[in-house]
Amino acid sequence: MKSILVATDFSAPSRAAAQYAAALAKLNGATLTLLHAYLLPTPVSEVPYVMVSVEELQKDNEKLVGELAVTLQQQFGIEVKTLVTIGLPADEVVFQSGETGADLIVAGMRGVTNTLDKLIGSTTAAILRKSTLPVLVVPEQSVYGGWKQIAYATDFSYSMNLRCLKMLRELAGKQSDIKLNIVHVQRPGEILTAEQIAGKVRLDPMLEEIPHKYVDLEHVSVEEGLKRFLHDNPCDALVMVAHKHSWWERLFSGSHTREMVYQSEIPLLVLQDK
Repeated sequence: MKSILVATDFSAPSRAAAQYAAALAKLNGATLTLLHAYLLPTPVSEVPYVMVSVEELQKDNEKLVGELAVTLQQQFGIEVKTLVTIGLPADEVVFQSGETGADLIVAGMRGVTNTLDKLIGSTTAAILRKSTLPVLVVPEQSVYGGWKQIAYATDFSYSMNLRCLKMLRELAGKQSDIKLNIVHVQRPGEILTAEQIAGKVRLDPMLEEIPHKYVDLEHVSVEEGLKRFLHDNPCDALVMVAHKHSWWERLFSGSHTREMVYQSEIPLLVLQDK
């Protein structure tokens, strides 16, 4: 991993995400780029008011992101670049991740609730939907201390590709005591399909270098089953794979909001396989 892009709006969650990303950058010898994207203010009434110029907005935002960069450079001893652009934040993050050659996007999480969009914030949710790069969502209270216990949630309907596996290994670092919990939650009475069995068979040899175990749980709600596992088995990160025809896609699609009620307070790593 050579480059990490962090989305920041200078809020407490995004600053925490930047701190977390800086620790990862130092661990991997990667360059860190702080990106702040903003929209121009739009008049909402006919009442006259003083309009701030684009130049002033740009200058103010560059000052703020520059101050954050200096803080991270001094704290972690890493190279930190800055980028301030005008545009929709999620679109700019996805676009600039390609322009900067980023290997990973890091974004903050705005608290815990029942629905996914509220859980991780609308901008972060949009980044997850649109990005083709791995995205690490970091809760405000998270401080990087290594990943020893990782939960990988899967329904075995697909296989983790080598690119995803490489990113997982890099983020886990060189810890010899790392453990990967492969968590599969199925509804009572359900059995694995032929496709799921084949996916599980393909996955196992790919993980032979990472100590792992399979955890099979039954619950009427897949999301609630995952929530309970994380409550009973504290982990340092939760990993999911965004696949074109996977459970992840179904969580984001449809006319109603899919609830992610596990209410995780640990970083969520979404590996892209689409």
